[in-house]
Amino acid sequence: MAPSVGITDAAARQAAADLGWTPVQARAFLEKQVPSAGRVVTSDQLPAPYKGRRSKTGRFLLIDCVLILPLAVDRRDASGFAATGCVVLDAYLRANGRGKRHIDPFALTGAELMDQVRLTEHAVERYQQRTGGPADPKAAHDQMRRVLGPDARAVRRRPRWTNSSNTADFFLLAGGNDGEEEFCLPISRHGGGAKPFEALTCLHRSMPLFELSSAELARQVAFSKEVLAAFDRLYSGEGSGEGSTASRFTEMIALHSRLEWHPPSGHTRHHGARFYVVAGTAFIPVAWKKNSQVPLLALGVESTRVPLRRRLVAWLRRRFSLRVT
Repeated sequence: MAPSVGITDAAARQAAADLGWTPVQARAFLEKQVPSAGRVVTSDQLPAPYKGRRSKTGRFLLIDCVLILPLAVDRRDASGFAATGCVVLDAYLRANGRGKRHIDPFALTGAELMDQVRLTEHAVERYQQRTGGPADPKAAHDQMRRVLGPDARAVRRRPRWTNSSNTADFFLLAGGNDGEEEFCLPISRHGGGAKPFEALTCLHRSMPLFELSSAELARQVAFSKEVLAAFDRLYSGEGSGEGSTASRFTEMIALHSRLEWHPPSGHTRHHGARFYVVAGTAFIPVAWKKNSQVPLLALGVESTRVPLRRRLVAWLRRRFSLRVT
């Protein structure tokens, strides 16, 4: 019996991009192909260049010599699957006059290089998780292309700051000049689809910071006199003197804190802040000094409690859809 597989918009869009069709045409093609020729397989049963791929269930729908669909559990029917992406195989593309040209990635930079790279579903998910990207997959995919596009470049060796063991044909770096880059994408030349290269995952230089315990995180934050004075004003009457203030500030972070990409709900972004340390009833916007021994510089300190006026304005907007200033 043929598996029950729903076609998501993301799968239709990816098939359309590979085949040069509209998403509507691609969806019709997939819905016809899947029940007649598809079979569910695991990653190690995929054709050689595609073994080791990941999906939400560890399963894929394979139509031999045509395409691969990574599968998730169908939210509408737990006994069925939903195709969350689509890879049209090279053999099918060549047979239909859409074979890939040979392109040297090391001769391209920026948007020209990104135009030749397919972002896998797994790479977009890792971008969302590791960089605070949008929750919507399409928005995250589009943002990822915008962020990486300006200074993307291909290198043969992974940068020293990466700890990943991903095998790759080359690596795409972006987010700064040599020694300052933030993104590393392991790239395969056997991605399938119309684009010659495929991003297997997304690594970000800040990943080790987000893995630190509260005590370890506290040792990575430096304070200026101005920030210490702001801390004293926020927590007045709890000790005195600059040394005492720095110790209390550090102890508060060490006791219970976490690093976030975004400020707490109801608060606006702080100019110059890359991350936010949330510690108890306070949050600390921090700049990121990538090559410093103490990489996080506190830019201020604020209470996590949203002021009454701001809470009232937010409630009015939600309740009455009012334009409140």
